[in-house]
Amino acid sequence: MNTRRHLAVPVLVAAALVAQTGLASPAHAAGPRYASPTGTSAQDCLTPATACNIEKAFSGSTSSNDEIILAPGTYTTATVLSRTQSGINVHAAVGQPRPTLISTATTAISLSGTGSRVSDLVIRHDGSQYGLNLFATSTTVQRVDVRTTGGVACSPGISGVMRDSLCVTSAVGGIALDDSYGGGSGTLVLRNVTAIATGAGSYGIRGDANGNNTNLDINARNVIASGATADVRSTVSGNSNTDSDIVLQNSNYDLTEVDNRGFVTAAGTGTNQKAAPVFADASYHQAPSSPTVNAGATDANTGTVDIDYEVRPYQGKMDIGADEFYPDVTPPDTVLRHTPKARTHKHRAVFTFGSTEQAYFLCKLDRKKTVPCASPFGKQLKRYGKHHITVTAVDSAGNADPTPATYTWKIKKKRKRHHHR
Repeated sequence: MNTRRHLAVPVLVAAALVAQTGLASPAHAAGPRYASPTGTSAQDCLTPATACNIEKAFSGSTSSNDEIILAPGTYTTATVLSRTQSGINVHAAVGQPRPTLISTATTAISLSGTGSRVSDLVIRHDGSQYGLNLFATSTTVQRVDVRTTGGVACSPGISGVMRDSLCVTSAVGGIALDDSYGGGSGTLVLRNVTAIATGAGSYGIRGDANGNNTNLDINARNVIASGATADVRSTVSGNSNTDSDIVLQNSNYDLTEVDNRGFVTAAGTGTNQKAAPVFADASYHQAPSSPTVNAGATDANTGTVDIDYEVRPYQGKMDIGADEFYPDVTPPDTVLRHTPKARTHKHRAVFTFGSTEQAYFLCKLDRKKTVPCASPFGKQLKRYGKHHITVTAVDSAGNADPTPATYTWKIKKKRKRHHHR
């Protein structure tokens, strides 16, 4: 029997694994169950046309091997979405945008049956415990984006594979990715996972073997782990047959914490790197200067697309983390928003402009040199006649708009009024 240490910040509470046999008779044969953001509890969940709400999609069946298919859109719930049966498979509708689950429940999704699977899902969790909790063996988790203010962002399984996924917690004492249990054994495989814990006293990855005769193993490759107290922690509390081993390759982490018989591959050794990753945005996409770019490796467990469905490896070189870096080769488009009138008597010209993406701007006025400029851009012009301005947006990757915004206008002399006697 495996037991789990659930984290409810700041207290750790022991809990037993729910039994996976002797379930009640199923309400229907195992099969697809469809949910929609507009579904209700009155619908039967059995077809896309009769998709129910997400709560009923999870709770309305006791069959093993159910497939819970989520239509695109945003789901909001205060209910723990849980299943205990084996083979439950929760995922987005094939070929459709990834759905978003906004949850204020203590745990957003909790699956405890052997062979549980979750893929292609965004979770935004504001509860006290888990964003995603799979306390089961032989699990598969891929292309999930989980962010929580609770104690644990992702607990992907006692054994199984998690790949191409992002786990983030902002909780004090929080854990981005947790693999902790007592009793039994399991190997959790991590490939191209980004695990970030930002709160005080937090951990990127924790492996905690906390009972007798427990053999906990984490096999990590192409992983970014970051926490305030330690990036990777391995602890053991049990008899001499208990161990917690975290073996990392081609991964990015620095601070480690090892207690008793715990083991973590030393930071910076072999193919691992200690230099901090560089992120381009709040979604933890890599910046071009990040040491994690082209520093990963492929094997039988690595995925073929990253968290954004971009093909990996890019040009034959795998990155570390959930994101595969693709150079930005798309130029911005410059937009003029305010200009002088086409024919005016005013010598003061003021322009406002923008771009289709974050950019800086270059302005060329008449035959003068091109100079950096910002909106609003104003100039006092002495000369009458035609004037011309060109505004070019340049994005952070250095791509310049190949068709800059241009404008031509004319400053006219005022006619002198003749007074007749």
